[in-house]
Amino acid sequence: MNLAMILQDIAASLGEDVHPCSCSYDIPELKAQVVLLKGKKSKYIGLRAGEPLSVLRPLYTQHSEGQFFGLYPFDLPSYRFLSAFLPYLRPQPFDSRPSFGCGDRLGMVSAAQIKALEQFPVFPVLAQQSPRELEKTHRTFAAVLLDAVWGILESRYQGSFGADADHIKDERYLCEARDAGFTVYTLDLSEDIDHRIFSESVPLLQERFQASLSCVRELFKRYAGKQYTLGPDITVDLSEEKLLPIVLAYLPAIEKVERFHALLRESLGSSFSLEISLDEGEKVTSPEVHFFIAEELHRRGIDFQSLAPRFPGSFEKGIDYIGSTEEFARALRSHVTIQKNLGGYRLSLHSGSDKFSIYPIFFQETEGFFHLKTSGTSWLVALETIAEVKPELFFRVYRVAYETFEENLKAYRISVRKEELPVTPENVMKADLQQLFAHPGVRQFLHIAYGSVLDALGEELREVLAQAEVRHYEKVEGNLRKHLSVLFGKRL
Repeated sequence: MNLAMILQDIAASLGEDVHPCSCSYDIPELKAQVVLLKGKKSKYIGLRAGEPLSVLRPLYTQHSEGQFFGLYPFDLPSYRFLSAFLPYLRPQPFDSRPSFGCGDRLGMVSAAQIKALEQFPVFPVLAQQSPRELEKTHRTFAAVLLDAVWGILESRYQGSFGADADHIKDERYLCEARDAGFTVYTLDLSEDIDHRIFSESVPLLQERFQASLSCVRELFKRYAGKQYTLGPDITVDLSEEKLLPIVLAYLPAIEKVERFHALLRESLGSSFSLEISLDEGEKVTSPEVHFFIAEELHRRGIDFQSLAPRFPGSFEKGIDYIGSTEEFARALRSHVTIQKNLGGYRLSLHSGSDKFSIYPIFFQETEGFFHLKTSGTSWLVALETIAEVKPELFFRVYRVAYETFEENLKAYRISVRKEELPVTPENVMKADLQQLFAHPGVRQFLHIAYGSVLDALGEELREVLAQAEVRHYEKVEGNLRKHLSVLFGKRL
């Protein structure tokens, strides 16, 4: 059967030009071959076989001389069909390697990310998005996983990978991610911790405590007055004065983790990884808070694989760490000591994009056992590509980001303000765009604008990036390789 003629017939039947990708897959069990096909807006698989498959519903078929060709949408049913024969397409929980998450908000560059990640000894988390990102990009967890798997098929990667449902706060999104097949669940506890408790007076804390349920008083009694010397430089002090606000503030978060863990265990058994996210909280995570949460979760039989403290300093979007690297190193050292003493999990660094000044510290102190998340950096690379290949479109992107700045700011904590930006939409066309993308304020400003930009210009953006795919992939791969090289101390 002539594929070129089939594709012409498909274009006439469906009204969409479909082009083959450069790779195909043989499935000996079915005596069939799978071909990857791309349309302008959609992805497909083409199946060559001796006879039709009853398990999938084709969009188009052709029979000729004892041969069958079927065109199928690349959706969850076709993905699950493929993964039965290509098991490496199924995401896995964390393994013993350090792990690296790279979100892809456009769903276009997993193949380029894989090319960078393959050069380093990491467990790649290729599907990684939060509900906030899903809402802003109008995607689903299933779509995120499918886009990552497409990148795996494009790149012929056959290693293991993870799928992280990031910053989960409610049961609805937890279940959606579980049903889509995700294997890593990052539980964001920021809304379950009342940090105001730490500024309350002792009499008011005592009043709260006396009015609390018996389970609160029992938990307090279990830890009160104890000290744990975990190393030469760290003693965890759970005196009654320090412990009381911790118990009152963090117990609701612990109970939420317990509920969500039970829900996942019921459906998935032990085949998932759990991350505890404290990094979005208002207070820097103290050694006492870290110890109390980790120890209590373990006592309740909750097996978690990663914990993300809130470190001192500022972790803003798309720029380097702001703060004292010495203070960061001291805090990290304390958390590593606790993690090593309690065991069973790694430390995680969130908003990890472009934090080059602390990567060597993070790698050294954790002894190479960590999880690091990036996401917005690949979005910024997409905009850099647009600026390079079609600057007039980038000027429109800049205007949308500028005009929607206050709305975009509601979802993110960044320090830059509109009046601090070096250029306005009226004079951006006169700017040196390479220098513009190096400006910390501009990087943050563009980083948080992805939802507004995609709403206004998403279709045109994707079309230009698809046409410039080779250059886009080169830039994404180079950017991630830079991140990983600094992290692992390798020369580029």
